[in-house]
Formats: sequence, structure tokens, C-alpha cells
Amino acid sequence: MVLISATFCGCQKKERTFHIGVLQWTEKIDSFNRTYQGVIDGLEAKGYREGMNLIVGYKNAEQDKESALRIAGDFVRRDVDLIVSLGTGSSLAALKATEEKRIPIVYSIVAEPKATGIIKDYDYSGKNITGVTMKIPVKEQFEVVKEVFPQPMRLGILYCTEMPQAIAAGREAAADAPEFGWTPLTVSFPKEDLPQLQDIVESLAEQVDAIYLPPDPVTSSPANRQTVIRVADEHKTPLIVAEGKFVEEGALMAVHCDFYDIGRQASGLIAQVLAGVDVRKIPSQKPVITRLSLNLKKAQQLNIKVKRNVILKADTLFD
Repeated sequence: MVLISATFCGCQKKERTFHIGVLQWTEKIDSFNRTYQGVIDGLEAKGYREGMNLIVGYKNAEQDKESALRIAGDFVRRDVDLIVSLGTGSSLAALKATEEKRIPIVYSIVAEPKATGIIKDYDYSGKNITGVTMKIPVKEQFEVVKEVFPQPMRLGILYCTEMPQAIAAGREAAADAPEFGWTPLTVSFPKEDLPQLQDIVESLAEQVDAIYLPPDPVTSSPANRQTVIRVADEHKTPLIVAEGKFVEEGALMAVHCDFYDIGRQASGLIAQVLAGVDVRKIPSQKPVITRLSLNLKKAQQLNIKVKRNVILKADTLFD
């Protein structure tokens, strides 16, 4: 009988550590920070933990296109496994930086991924990118707004032309408004005109019954947001927005996504890419959760009667 002996080292194959680069457009707007936290928490829930099998290189471009492109280029040079782009500007920069070296990209907190050319379509991006949009179609927002403003009205639409998603959403709002019996009046302005923001809002508020602000990181920054709210209040003009934080601070209402949740959604797509799935084969997603935020105190101040059925639909009430 032949005895065969075997030696076992007891070693386990070392788990791979993934390196992802996170390019965030701004830290000054809370929705971006919440989305990022959703991404990190979602990855941890899926078994990807910093210090164990994950290295996260986080960078903030602070709304500067050149900085975003430089950061994205650095991620490419470092040969990260994946880039997480939070924001439209970040996503466009990541795509530009990866034109030659197709590192996969997963985006989130992007309002108009198709209209801005980030993807060709939700089912097939046609590029090395997939992600989760923050977009709630304007028509869906207006259907809820119509329950608060059933009468014909003049609807102001206000946005800065610095970012393409604001332009796309603003045009969508102007096209959809007549279907609800509203006459749209659009005012757009370049970033260079921000010092005149008070005068711009004042002029619009004098001409309309309500103002709609599409997703726009310029008008949504804390200082600009406060200017818009203050001037609108002075003219007793209700604000319809696309972010719950804006409502908390004084806008009337918003139909919006949950930013933390879209971050967690995006973590699922990241996990698929890290598991080896081709990013081009992963469809982009729309928000699973839609929320309605209402500021009842502001409604009372403006003498707007919000029906009980609308109040019951609200996920968040500020009173």
C-alpha cells in the first residue's frame, strides 16, 4: 500500500481590495452629501467596507468644471477600479477623462442624464457609465402641484444656465405647463449675473402667481436659496422646487427623490460592476422612492388652502 501524504498550509486566498474614486460636485448642498452617504452605507451593506476590501478616494470639485476634470484625470492615472460621479458636472468630467481608458463609471444625483448626453438611453447608455438619476419627470411633479393650484395661473420658471441639467429641466417645465392650464414665463441667467439674483427674482415674482425652480446646483446653493426665498416671500409668491431641504427653509412644496436612497440604489450598480458585470450592460435606474414635501406654515402665510388629500399624501410636513 502506498501512503500519500499532503501538506496543507491552511492559507486562504486573500480577498481582493477594490479602489474606487468618488468625484462629488459640491459639499455646500446637503443633497450631495446625503447621496454620498447612501452610496457608502449601501456598499457596506453589500459587504464592501473601507479598510477591509475597499479603498475610497473621495474628492470634491466644489462646482468647478476644471477641478472636476483634473480630479477625474487623477483617478484614471491611479487606475481605480471604478469612478463614482455625484452630479452632472462630475459625470461629464469623468466621461471626458475616461475617453481613452474606459474605467467604469456609476453616477448619481444627476437630474437629466439623457438630455445632457451622459447616457444615450436608460436601457443602454452606449458608454462606460450607468447610474441612478434623481429625476422625477416634470409632468409627475406638476400633477401634484395641480392639486394645490387647480386654477389657471402664470408660472414663472427660474434657473441658471451654468449647468445643462437646469436648462433641460427648465425647458421641459415650459413645455409641460400649458397642459395644466398654466402660462409659463421663463427667466434664465448666466452665472455671471448671480450678483443681480435679487433683482432677477424680484422682476419675475412681480409678473407671476408662482415660481418653479428645476434642479439646479447654482440656485440650490444655501446663499442663493435664501435670496430666492426671501424675495419670493416679500412678493408673496409661492416657490415650487425639487428638493425637500428647500421646502424646509421656506419654499412651498417639492415632489422629489430621496437623495440618501438614490445613493443606496447606486451602490447596487457599483456592486454589480465590482462583481465583474460589464457596466454597459447595466441599465440606468430612476428613483424607487418619490417624496412630497409640504410647508404648511408657508401655505398659511400665503393664504393657500391645501386640500386634506394632498396633506395626507405628503411624506414630510413643515409647520
